[in-house]
This record gives sequence, structure tokens and C-alpha cells, in this order.
Amino acid sequence: MDRKASGVFMIYLLLILLPASMMAADSGQALSLKSLLPKIEGWEFLDEPALYSPGTLFEYINGASEAYLSYDFRELIVAHYQKKGSETTVTLEIYDMGEALNAFGIFSSERYPESPEVNIGYAGYLEEEVLNFVSGRYYVKLICFEGWEQTPEYLQMFAREVQAKISDKGSLPPLFSAFPPEGRVKNSEKFIKKNFMGFDFLSRGYVVYYRQDGVEYEGFIIDCNSPAEADSSLKKLVEFYSREKYPLVREGKRYHQKNAYGQHVLLSQSGRYLFGFSRVPENLLPLVLNNLEKLGQALSAQK
Repeated sequence: MDRKASGVFMIYLLLILLPASMMAADSGQALSLKSLLPKIEGWEFLDEPALYSPGTLFEYINGASEAYLSYDFRELIVAHYQKKGSETTVTLEIYDMGEALNAFGIFSSERYPESPEVNIGYAGYLEEEVLNFVSGRYYVKLICFEGWEQTPEYLQMFAREVQAKISDKGSLPPLFSAFPPEGRVKNSEKFIKKNFMGFDFLSRGYVVYYRQDGVEYEGFIIDCNSPAEADSSLKKLVEFYSREKYPLVREGKRYHQKNAYGQHVLLSQSGRYLFGFSRVPENLLPLVLNNLEKLGQALSAQK
């Protein structure tokens, strides 16, 4: 075979084999999620489990898909189970979010602090016919219909079977440990990946709610990846509010704003991090100023 014919033959082979290799890669990815589906005696699939990608997620959750995509959603598998000889069904959704922090982020956006905890995954809740939990890179959601008084039992049975198949269970993102504990609302942690506080130049925001004297306010940390990016983001924030009625005023190493509602915003920087508190009432300002100092010290130790 001459060189020209050989080249044509190789191109032909590539055209044939490339789609096959792509299909194999897709199949391998799909199998990884399918392998997390439990097989439970007495239960059977109502239909073939369905897979969704970033391009097709809207077909399943429509308007909510944008929130998942903002956390870099990878793939979803949905399986419907029915208990044999009954009308009881369980729908299982497993979202592959690519990494643990993304999985926690979308989970935290749908959890309320008062939702009853369940000891599955490293964070989860069980509320009426719904059980949601996060484990490693996966966000797992379950809903049971016609389960009646056995609904919690069915949901936990399925959840524990899925949990057992996930090797890397993960844990609460460690940066949350920097927040001072006094007045902190349990299970209020949130991770906001993009457009933190509505600014497109702020991302990777960690938020914790505080409640004291019947009033709620927030603590926050923004991971800017480097001190230079933190400097730049801080300057942009100060410049933005300098054009507003209530600017951020520099007070030593921190910035301070009192808004139209008489609430205080405190903002400071430690290396790659911006941090502070918002919606702080007047009577709690001395306490929160002290906590701002503690938060800064904790972040300095992160370096």
C-alpha cells in the first residue's frame, strides 16, 4: 500500500472508530452512575432508568436546571422503583456534580436549617416523603409515594444502599470551621459558587447564618484564590459602593457600611480571603466586631 492510500485508510479507520470510542466513554460514565442504583429485594424498576446531561437536564427539572448548571452539574440518573404487590413507589435521583464542593453547594441551596437531620452522607435531611443527602461528589434525592407510615423506613433503606456504594463520602467543607460558633445557626451553611452577593466578579462564597436575640444576620467568606485577586475584588466592591448612597467606609483594616435599614455590613481581607458579616443590627455590633476579629485570625491560620 503506498503512502497516500495508507493515509486515506487511516482516516477511514478514525472516522469509524472515533464514534465507537466516544460511545464507550459515554457508556463508562453512565455505568458509573448506574452502579450506584440499589437492587432491593421486593422492589422492581417501573421503567428503564433515565440519564440526563447538561444539555438535557432541563427536560427533567425545567426551570431549576440553571441552578444545577451553575454548580457545574455533570450527569443525572433517575430511577423509579415500585414495591411488588403495592402502589408504593420511590423515585431516586443521583446528581453527579463533578466534585464534593459543588455537590454541597446545590444541596445547601435547597436545604433549610430547620429541616430534620438524617444521619446519611455527611449532610442530609428527611422531611415527610423526601430524603435528600450529599456524599462525595453526589447529591442524592429520594421521594416516596403511597408509603404511608413506612415512608421514612423505605427512604432510609434506599438512601443507605446508595450511600454504601459511594467510596469517597466527603465531609463538610473545612473553611466553614473558621466561622465563630457563638449564635451560629446549625445546618445553615451554604456554598455559593458564582455571582456571590450579585457580583459577577465574586465567586466561591461561604455563608453561615447567625441568630441572636431573635434577629438573624450572616457571616461570609469569599475565596478569591489569591491575595492579588482578593485585593482586586475588594477595590471593585469599594468602588461600586462609593457611587451609592451608603458607601463602604474604611476603618483601619476593615470596611464598614450602615445601610438604609440601620443594619451594618463589615468587610475585611486576609490573604486570599474576603470576609465579614452583613445585616448586623445596631445592638449586636460590638459582639460582631469581636467575631470579625476572630474570623480574621482563623483565616490567617488557613495560610
